[in-house]
Parts: sequence; C-alpha cells; structure tokens
Amino acid sequence: MINVTDLAGLAGATLALTASLPLAPPIRRLKRIHIGMVMGAAAIVVAAPIGGLPLAAYARGGFGDLSVTTNVLLVIGIFPHLSGRRLVDRRQKTAVCRLVAVAALVFYPLALGFGPFDPYRLGYGSPWFLTGLLTLALGAWVGRFHLISACIALAVLAHAMAWNESTNLWDYLLDPLVSIYAIFVVLSGALRTVAHPATGTFVDPALWARGARVLLYLALDVPWR
Repeated sequence: MINVTDLAGLAGATLALTASLPLAPPIRRLKRIHIGMVMGAAAIVVAAPIGGLPLAAYARGGFGDLSVTTNVLLVIGIFPHLSGRRLVDRRQKTAVCRLVAVAALVFYPLALGFGPFDPYRLGYGSPWFLTGLLTLALGAWVGRFHLISACIALAVLAHAMAWNESTNLWDYLLDPLVSIYAIFVVLSGALRTVAHPATGTFVDPALWARGARVLLYLALDVPWR
C-alpha cells in the first residue's frame, strides 16, 4: 500500500508535469473546460503505472520532492487557465518570489559550505527557526501579504505531517526549482523597471511571464512546446 510520503511526492510530480500543458499554443486556444479535460487526462496518464512505475515516479526520481512553495505556485499558475480568474493578485505572487529569491541567494551558498554557518541544520527542529518563521508569517499577514503566510503555514503543517521524505523543514519551504523561478522573476522585474521606470515595461510583460514559466518547466525537464 502506498504511503503518504510517496503519494504526496507523486502528486507533486504529476502537478508539475501537467502544469506545462496550458503553455502549449494548441491547448491555450481551447476553452477552459477543454483545457481542464486535457489536463485531467494527462494527469491520469502520468500517474498510471508504466513498466511497474508511473511516469510521475520517474520525474520524481529526477528532481525529488517539490517544496510546498513550488506546489502552491504551480496551483496558482494553473488556476487562471481553468477558471478564467486569478487565485491571487500579482502583488502577492511577486512578494513570494522576492522572499524566495533572497532566501535562496543566502541559503544555498551557506548550505554548500561557503560560510562559517550552515542554515540547513536549523531545519531539524530548531525552536529559533520556527519562532522566526512564525514571526515572519505574522508580519506578512499584518502587511497583507497573505500568500507568504499561507506558504509558511502550509510548509510547517506538511513538515509536521511528514508529507515528504525529508525531515528538514527547509525542504518544505524551498527547492532549487522554485528558487530558479523566483530569481528569474525578480531579475526580469528589475530589468523592466530599469528600462522604463514609469511603466516598468522592458518587453511584453506576457513574454517575461511566459519565459519565467518556461524556465521552471525546463528545469523540471518538462517539454513545453
């Protein structure tokens, strides 16, 4: 019988693989109900065992378990294609990407040994780390950055439930894929502002957004054309 950890990992991999479908031009032109049907059928195919293992298991073996933050952003990205409206406004998503980008740029070099302190150790049940996250979540909620608070709360909850194979809380908050995506989004936004401070437009904003999503899917080794 499949355990919760494997189920969560396969669900995340399935979500990541099917999330790229709305980027394909032939599918983008479909009605929302048809997009949902295509994505549902693709999810069934990806989750179906082939040679003993589903395609999602092979994908999971390639990039590991996705963080809660990645899963949340994938759901947010899929939602407009299925409902015709945004689940959260752009300000919320931008705030999450900025926080992830800063955290990744500080965390990964230190975790890889480029410094006297390894922050990864804090993820093994440090009360100071949990207190800091709680403070950050409360501050974000007061500042009306509700998506940040939701990502932190869901990550802590998933960690408490042993949702992924890892026992380190950092792996529920960050992963390399969402870090690359967030850094790309932040840099593209900075370039737009530098190019045209009044409008914040460097090139077509839709093209920047699509490029960021494509980068994430390429990092996932998922075909997007």
